[in-house]
Amino acid sequence: MTRSMQMLAALAALTFTLPACKDKDKEEEKPAAEPEAKAPEPEPDAAPQEPRFDLSGPKPPETSSVVFAVDGALLPLACFNKDKGEILAGKQCAGLVAEGSEVYMESSFGTKSLDKTGAGTKDSMCGDPGAIPTPELDGGRDYDWAVWPKSLGLDYKQMHPDTWSDRGARLDEAQTKAVQAAISKLRNVQGDFQSKQKASVDIDGDGKDELFVSAILANPKDPSTYLFSGLFMAPGGDLDKLVLIARSTKSADEIRLRGAVDLDGDGTLELWTGITFDGGHGDRIVQLTGGEPKPVGGWTCGAG
Repeated sequence: MTRSMQMLAALAALTFTLPACKDKDKEEEKPAAEPEAKAPEPEPDAAPQEPRFDLSGPKPPETSSVVFAVDGALLPLACFNKDKGEILAGKQCAGLVAEGSEVYMESSFGTKSLDKTGAGTKDSMCGDPGAIPTPELDGGRDYDWAVWPKSLGLDYKQMHPDTWSDRGARLDEAQTKAVQAAISKLRNVQGDFQSKQKASVDIDGDGKDELFVSAILANPKDPSTYLFSGLFMAPGGDLDKLVLIARSTKSADEIRLRGAVDLDGDGTLELWTGITFDGGHGDRIVQLTGGEPKPVGGWTCGAG
């Protein structure tokens, strides 16, 4: 190879090498990518947090128990006396709860509290004797029901107010016909049929909800009075086996299911029934024995 040819070859090699070096320099000069911006921290939840309560402890039949209506104080409705092995009416219950005992209280709309019982007893707001004070209730707080021991609060079945709203109380055609037929067997009169509550809850633990219906027959001549008013239960939802749980003896009262709780731990829930009347309301516990209703004591507040 001549000298001139060698020089031409070296020049060609240099020509191909320089662009590659320039490109490499450009890559090295490229600025580093900026770090991605962090997502903003979520705003703290300003909604009030539901309080958590320790509701551990013994339950019936290992211990006695009491269920209360709340009416300015804890008014015993019924209790299970462990030593006697039976469910008793409210007037026999106050002595089971010692001063300073923790009670669980709740309203129909979910307000909850643990409080301690005070000394002695007082009259409820509607005048029933034997109610137990607590600091919260003395301070004006309001709840619907309470239980002792506090552990019973885990098992109480509360009926939501929606069940006795106009929409929630609506029955289907089969339910309407069944309840009307049951009423006609008790009192064969013509009136304006109205359902006042429809609620479902498993009372006997068989996995099938019982159906509860509060119904009235309004007097066509005076719609403010009723020809019939009562609360029925369909065991397991069977409309062919409707049982009358409670019936009003007055012309303008309505009866509804407010809740259910197993006071004695036998696996069958006792029924908390409520009655509304002109100017107030009362409460009463009903015990189911062999599927048959047995009232435990009378209505509170002079109702019924």
